[in-house]
Amino acid sequence: MIAVLSPAKRIEPTRREGLALTLPAGQQKAGRLAALLREYAPWQLESVLRTGPALALAAYADYQRFDEGARTGAAALSYRGLAFGHLSAGTLDDGTLQYAQEHLRILSALYGPLRPLDEIAPYRLDFLARLKVQGESLYRFWGRDCYEALFRPGQVVVNLASAEYAKTFLPYLAAGDRLVTCEFLTCRRGRLLCLATEAKMARGEMARFLLRERLERPDQLQAFAWEGYTFSPEHSSGEKMVFLR
Repeated sequence: MIAVLSPAKRIEPTRREGLALTLPAGQQKAGRLAALLREYAPWQLESVLRTGPALALAAYADYQRFDEGARTGAAALSYRGLAFGHLSAGTLDDGTLQYAQEHLRILSALYGPLRPLDEIAPYRLDFLARLKVQGESLYRFWGRDCYEALFRPGQVVVNLASAEYAKTFLPYLAAGDRLVTCEFLTCRRGRLLCLATEAKMARGEMARFLLRERLERPDQLQAFAWEGYTFSPEHSSGEKMVFLR
């Protein structure tokens, strides 16, 4: 099985001594995007990236030094966000991180599909950015790459990505592809709600559970339990696993 996560917006390049980093498969295409974004002034990046002046200025600086002088780190160790805080890759041993190289992917709007130990530099870009590459949206630019990095004969893909990032590969699904989407819902006043903050944390915990336990089959995910979330068979189906609290 292979799990897929969305990235985080904040990046603090982090390495671990003795752990070799790998190059992203989409490094060349990432360079094309960075070169394109480098041409924008900070005030233009505000519109392109849909952000405020301070973050646009920081993004401008990151893209100016993207090819030279940028600090880099391992993707899984460098992203800072709720899901990655609960994946807590820095506390996984080297063997588990090497296992994660084959069983976890992170979908980036700049780098495309990333493995946990792929080397990344700070950047700011998501799939909703107002950016076209030779007339193509970022979804079109990366969609086929993301799909092919995940779906192989006999491979079960565990979707722990947000809807924004899952849209990269969903249009390419073909007969025979095996996708299981995990949903984390909270029951409040008789209604089932997906609370964004809690769901992000649970996705990170689920990815950590899959990696540490070396899970091989979707049914093994049913044992996941965290902060009151437990598997709900009555709300689940073959393609959707619901964890309810």
